[in-house]
Amino acid sequence: MAIRSNSNSTHTDIQLWEQLKNGSELAFGKILANYFNPLQNYGCKFVRDEDFVKDCVQEVFIEIWNRRDRISTPDSVRAYLLSCVRKRVLREGHRQHILREDASIDLENELTFVEFSPEWLLIEQESVAETTHRIADALNKLPKRQREVIYLRYYQNLERDEIAAIMG
Repeated sequence: MAIRSNSNSTHTDIQLWEQLKNGSELAFGKILANYFNPLQNYGCKFVRDEDFVKDCVQEVFIEIWNRRDRISTPDSVRAYLLSCVRKRVLREGHRQHILREDASIDLENELTFVEFSPEWLLIEQESVAETTHRIADALNKLPKRQREVIYLRYYQNLERDEIAAIMG
């Protein structure tokens, strides 16, 4: 799954979605190309049958294309598609007896449900390091008394009234 900037991809996805609603096969193809594999990977978290999941993802896209003139524009295309695939996989899985009735409960308790790519982990580490550096710079610019308040609140987990009593 490709890592993409949230605000840019959301804006682009909304534009593509609007074009899809107006009948653009090119926009539909771009959304399909951007999301098919990530949606298939997500569906495989529920059902290990890759062909079944692939069919479910295809059915979601077919339904979107067939209903394009009646569907609204979601706030997040990614979230909408993930939700559609989740519902389709679970509904069809139960209907075809691929999933047990309590499978969704098992999924909530499964510890290995989330997987992160090495690229995502590297980007996340760099992002955390950059954020930490900016926070440290900002904290160092604060007066000593304000830094003390932050220390007492967030490092010692004291409440406001306790901090006030300590600091007079």
